[in-house]
Amino acid sequence: MIDIIERIRNSVIGEDTAITTAFGQKPLVYADYTASGRSLGMIEDYIRDNVLPYYANTHTETSYTGAQTTALREQARQQIRSAVKAGDEHSVIFCGSGATSAIHKLIDILNLKLPAELNARYKFEQQIPEHERPVVFIGPYEHHSNELPWRESIADVVSIPLCEGGQVCLHDLEAQLTKYADRPMKIGSFSAASNVTGVKTEVDAVARLLHKHGALSFWDYAAAAPYVGIDMSGIQDERGDSSKDAIFLSPHKFVGGPGTPGVLIAKDAILQNRVPAMPGGGTVMYVTPEDHRYIANAERREEGGTPAIVESVRAGLVFKLQQAVGTDEIERREEDFVSRAVARWSKCENIDILGNPDAPRLSITSLKITHQGKDLHYSFIVALLNDMFGIQARGGCSCAGPYGHTLLGMDMDYSKALEAQLLDGHMILRPGWIRLNFNYFIVEETFEYLVRAVELVAEHGWKLLPFYRFDPEGSVWRYQNRKTVLAASLDEFDFMAEPTPQDKPARPSLADTMQEAEAELLRPHVSEERYTFTQPEKAEKLRWFLRPQDVAVA
Repeated sequence: MIDIIERIRNSVIGEDTAITTAFGQKPLVYADYTASGRSLGMIEDYIRDNVLPYYANTHTETSYTGAQTTALREQARQQIRSAVKAGDEHSVIFCGSGATSAIHKLIDILNLKLPAELNARYKFEQQIPEHERPVVFIGPYEHHSNELPWRESIADVVSIPLCEGGQVCLHDLEAQLTKYADRPMKIGSFSAASNVTGVKTEVDAVARLLHKHGALSFWDYAAAAPYVGIDMSGIQDERGDSSKDAIFLSPHKFVGGPGTPGVLIAKDAILQNRVPAMPGGGTVMYVTPEDHRYIANAERREEGGTPAIVESVRAGLVFKLQQAVGTDEIERREEDFVSRAVARWSKCENIDILGNPDAPRLSITSLKITHQGKDLHYSFIVALLNDMFGIQARGGCSCAGPYGHTLLGMDMDYSKALEAQLLDGHMILRPGWIRLNFNYFIVEETFEYLVRAVELVAEHGWKLLPFYRFDPEGSVWRYQNRKTVLAASLDEFDFMAEPTPQDKPARPSLADTMQEAEAELLRPHVSEERYTFTQPEKAEKLRWFLRPQDVAVA
C-alpha cells in the first residue's frame, strides 16, 4: 500500500517545481485538488507510449488502429463501471468536460428543458399544468452545476435545508416528498459531499428515502468521487433500496485526471429517449435521404460525434489507480489529516472553520481569517499563502452561492444590495472564503507545512495588508503592486527549436521557506509603500473586510 502511494507522490508532474512570487522563489505546494487534480507522469507516459502511437478514430474495428483505440476506450468504460459497482443494467457515458456536462446530458435525455428564448417568447412552460410538472429535490450545499440546470428546466425545484448536524435534513426531505407525492416525475439530485466544507451526505439513507416515495435518486459525485467508494447498485433489503439511478462524475478532479471528460452513469431504464441529446455521427444505425434510425444502445446513442478518445482512456486509468490504492485507505488517510488540521485550527481565535467540524467530511476545508473581529479578504489570504509559502489554495464562493448565504449568515436584503453593487463593478464585495484540501498521498512534512502556514497567516498576516494593493482589473491583491511573473507562454513556443533540457530553479525546502516566511511576517516594513482602498459610499456601506488603511502597523 505504501509503495503505490509513494509511486503516486513521486509521479505528480510539477511536484518538484519552484515558482517565482513577490517574495522570491517558493516551492509549489498544491492544495487545490478540490478544483482540479494534477497530472501523473506514469499515466502520461503510458498514454504517450501505448495509446497515441496506435491512435485512430473509433467507430471502426476493421483497421488495426481503429480496433486498438476502440478496445482501450471500452476497457476504460469497464474500469469505471467496475469501480462504481455498476452492472449490465447501467450505461457509462462519456460527455463533455465534467459533471456539469453529465447533468445537462441527463436533463436533455429526460426531455426536461425547453429552448430558453422560445420559452420566453411563447410561454411554453406556462402551458404545463402544475400537477403534471416534474419536481426536483436538491440539497442545501449543491454546486451551481447541480442547481442551475434544474432551475432552467421545466421542473419545480425544492431545496432541502440543513439538519442540525450540517447535512441534508431527512425529516424535511420526507415531508417534501409527501407534499409532492402526486407529481408524475420526482427526482432527488444531491451532492454526495460539499465541495465547500467537505461534509458528506448520508447517501444510502437519502437514496432509500427517495425510492420509498417513488423518486429517482441522482447523485453529484464531482467533489467526493476521488476520495470515497461508490456503489451504484446499492443494497435492497428490509431497510429499502439504496441504489442510485444516475451519478455525475468529474474525473479531472482525480490525481492524474486533468484532460478527462465528464461521466454520466445511469440505469438504462431511464435512458429511453427517442432522440439522443446530441444527434450526430455514431448515434445512428442507418440513415436514408428521407429518414433515419438511432442506435438502441445508450452508450453509443448518447456519444454523438468523435468522442474524447484519449481523454476517456485517461479517465479509465485514473479510476484503475484509485481502485489499486483502495477507497477505504484513501478515506482513512484523509480523515486523519483533516481531523488533525481542524483540531489545530480550532484553537486559533482568528480562524473560522465553515460548516460543522464534527460532521463526517472529506479533507476539503474552507476558512475565514479575521483580525480584530473583521474579515481579511479571502483573495488577500490566498495571495499571502501563494506569495510567502507557494501554497496553491482558492478563494471565493466555490460555485456554491446558496450554501454560501447560509454559511455566511446573509439575508436576502443584504444579498440584493450586494448584487446591485456587483453589477456596478465592485467585485471586491463578492463574499467568499479560503478553501484547501489535504490529498491522501501527501507526506507528513507537507501536511505540517500547510497547517502551520495557515496558522501563521491567521496570526500575523494582517501586518502585511497595508503593503498589498487591490487590482480591480484582475480582482487580485498584489504585494507592492508587483505583477506575477509567469513561467510559460505559448507565444514563446518555437516549433523548430531542438528540445533541450531547461534549467529550472531548484525547489526550495519547506523548512527553509517556512523560516523565511515567519521572518518576513515578523519584521518591520518601514520602506515599503503603503496603500489605501476606497470605493463609493453605497459600496462602502456593504464592505465586510478590512482595508489596508484600517491596520496600524509599526
